Amino acid sequence: MVRRAPLQILTVIPSLSGGGAERVLALLSRGLTALGHRVTVVTIFGEDHDFYDLPEEVGRVALNLGKTTVGPVEKLRYAGKRISALRRAIGAARPDVVVAFMTETNVLTLLAARRLRVPVVVTEHADPRKKRTPRVWKMLRRLSYRLASRVVSVSDGVDQYFDWLPASRRAVIANPVDRAAIDAPEGDALPLRWPRTVAAMGRLEPEKGYDLLLRAFARIAGLPDWGLLILGEGSQRAKLESLAADLGASGRVEMPGLLRNPFPTLKRADLFVLPSRTESFGNALIEALACGLPAIAADCWHRAPGIIEPNVNGLLVPREDVDALAAALADLMTDEPKRRRLASRAPDSIRRFDVERVTAQWDDLLQALARPSDGKLGRAHK
Repeated sequence: MVRRAPLQILTVIPSLSGGGAERVLALLSRGLTALGHRVTVVTIFGEDHDFYDLPEEVGRVALNLGKTTVGPVEKLRYAGKRISALRRAIGAARPDVVVAFMTETNVLTLLAARRLRVPVVVTEHADPRKKRTPRVWKMLRRLSYRLASRVVSVSDGVDQYFDWLPASRRAVIANPVDRAAIDAPEGDALPLRWPRTVAAMGRLEPEKGYDLLLRAFARIAGLPDWGLLILGEGSQRAKLESLAADLGASGRVEMPGLLRNPFPTLKRADLFVLPSRTESFGNALIEALACGLPAIAADCWHRAPGIIEPNVNGLLVPREDVDALAAALADLMTDEPKRRRLASRAPDSIRRFDVERVTAQWDDLLQALARPSDGKLGRAHK
């Protein structure tokens, strides 16, 4: 194997809060550092917003410019401040390549790096067809993404949205699953209140469909040994708690919030459900499968990424179909041999998402951009 020279990689993201893109960045930073690259993480917000930890070897720059702005004048002025601060951060780091996460930050980073002669990769973790994005940012994305060296999407369905860009300027790299953390000796797990547990995990937001899951679960009244555990936090907590009470299911539902390490708890559950109205990929789903859980997932993708293999590692149900979801729940909750059969296939069914394999794809891409065939490096200010 030819040993590759290390790269100086600068990554930019709004914050390191507890979201899916932030977790992906933390995993990739660790993986790329393990390959010998020098990684620096820049956040728009301050370190007080951090949820995920980074390896000690990873550089950390917090711009502390996460102020919520009001009105077009203030928004424009603050966008200018962020662009200037990003330009200074890129210039100081002298990276071989820059990787940005999330739409607004992608746009700001592309504008900041415009004259710095450094390749910029932007990543899309949400389906633009479903995500609510202000019109001005949609317009800026359309214009600025033409400056990107590569637009990386987490699935083919997301990539389809960007078909107005040449195929040579686009790539699809799935999100990784941290198999080492999942396979590690069990840490602290939440005590489960029931003999059997249905688990779900993700932000408590409308697109995640937890109201649908509550309605479906409440219909299965003849299985009192089962409870529903929803891991995550978000704006819909009060509405979901009220709905559970209205359905008479409060005693069978628990929502303990966001866990720093959810895997010990997940591994003690018996079944996982992804009830989403829309997904661009499905981080929680691959993590649950890696934990050895059989899964039920709504067919909520613009183009399914092939995570669920029906009757191999789980079941697929139509999107926003409470009847079908309730039937699938009843099927697996009452059929332990079937659960065991699906669970036995679950971990190996998603090996292609192991963080080592995903990091290798990123390494190939970044090496190609930083060291193109003409031998010229993409380092800023060369």
